[in-house]
Amino acid sequence: MTSGHQLQRIDSSTAGHLMAQAHKELFMHTASATHARSAIPKGFFASARSAFNLGPQGFKFADWELRLRSRSLISDTGHEVGLTKTEFALLLVLLKCPRQIMSREQIMDMTQAEDEVFDRAIDVQMLRLRRKVEPSNRAPTLLKTKRGAGYFLDADVQVLA
Repeated sequence: MTSGHQLQRIDSSTAGHLMAQAHKELFMHTASATHARSAIPKGFFASARSAFNLGPQGFKFADWELRLRSRSLISDTGHEVGLTKTEFALLLVLLKCPRQIMSREQIMDMTQAEDEVFDRAIDVQMLRLRRKVEPSNRAPTLLKTKRGAGYFLDADVQVLA
């Protein structure tokens, strides 16, 4: 038979485990806030982030870096390019599936576009994104079209941890 003290200890350890799992994000926020006041070893946050598997921080491709947290696109020269919510979502889909042809329907599903009737809206967004990313709109080297099939990103993509 289990004593009350043992049950309390079991409940306490179970609750502690569940709390640790549920509050990964809170831990990172708290640790970040106290970083300025304490002597946390260099590399601690990167280790904690990878231990908690919080996902990528961004993507590097061609002469660009897309930072997820700040939702910013930065050139190699340090110039920040503003992206609309839709442009950001479109670029993110293409970065997650480099060199894979994505149809308008797939892109709309993955970006959770609400204008299903207006699938040509993807064409317009792609044109706008090209104007911001490509050195030349006439001969795109990164954001390409496969006639009759869809769009794809023709670049090596590095995931930033």
